[in-house]
Amino acid sequence: MLGNLRKQTLTIVALSALSFFAAVPVVKAQSAAPQTSSNNTAKSCICDSKDPFDPRVRMPKGPFKGQCLSCEQRSVRMLSPAEAALYKPAPGTMLVANFKHKGKYWIAQIPKNAVEDAIFQIQYFNVLRSAYSAHGQMRFRLKPGSEAILIPQSATNKRQKAIRMRDFIYSANAIWVRSGVWDPVSGLVDFYAVAHEIVGLEDRIQDAVKYPFTDRIEQIRLALTPQQKQQLLLNVIMQGDRDRTNLMYDTLKRNCTTESLRAIDRTIGYQPRTPQEKQEYFLGIPTGPELNEALLNRNLTPETLNQLLTEQIQKMPKVQLPTPPLDAIVRRGLVDPRKMPNLEAEFATEFSSRKR
Repeated sequence: MLGNLRKQTLTIVALSALSFFAAVPVVKAQSAAPQTSSNNTAKSCICDSKDPFDPRVRMPKGPFKGQCLSCEQRSVRMLSPAEAALYKPAPGTMLVANFKHKGKYWIAQIPKNAVEDAIFQIQYFNVLRSAYSAHGQMRFRLKPGSEAILIPQSATNKRQKAIRMRDFIYSANAIWVRSGVWDPVSGLVDFYAVAHEIVGLEDRIQDAVKYPFTDRIEQIRLALTPQQKQQLLLNVIMQGDRDRTNLMYDTLKRNCTTESLRAIDRTIGYQPRTPQEKQEYFLGIPTGPELNEALLNRNLTPETLNQLLTEQIQKMPKVQLPTPPLDAIVRRGLVDPRKMPNLEAEFATEFSSRKR
């Protein structure tokens, strides 16, 4: 019975996607051979020579190993005491580099006991309609008067004034090589690295508004103690600081949802008990600039999408369905009874300009 349910679920996912892409002309996928460009052949992979925390990173493994990664995404970094001292931080604060806001990177000074709410967001799509296929990320809302202070990070932007910010997002996103072409046919394992990003909530709202396939974004306030909320923020920052972009994206085992839950589980000391709990799988499709461009330019077609789904199905355990992100939060007993509206309802004015 479980096997039939698994097949039925995946069939629904595939058919719902095909119904959307039925009118899209088939475009042959690009070769997986590494792309050559002046950016990728440069020795240093510099994005901003005046930015002291420009990571200058390369793809760690796979067919694109050694090529420079995109400048549009970076993993967050915790500054060491020596690095932080240059910015004269206020007592009781931590300094974080590569905080992204309005297309620029900032040093964020965050009070250590500032988190008012930790909120798990689930972004559902109007293609691939399924409780299993969604993007998971963390929202942090700081206490009034304890906002993060953003300081220009690059000397190029040093004249910009500091910004106070109360709401921001942690999201583990797929990052690819510069000047690359999105191509699921070559396989998603070892095709993308993972960037542990922290960006302003305002920026994520704009992304969701522009992205034509966002259906809704549910928000679940997490039932955590004040100490756990602070620790969760520290854990996602340290996750980015430790992993940088050295790990590879995997559609089932290391994606946006798994990385948010990894930080949550470390915070609450979650220990799975049943076999199903011990083998949670989350069906993920990479999100980020490359995928968005592929969808908007209609380079993602029924042919390439079927190949992507086939690869995911082949990697799944034979007797277990993927876990809906909401079920994972419920399983951990983390749903705060104080309900929150969906993000598009909370920011109805911003979402009113969406084109469906």
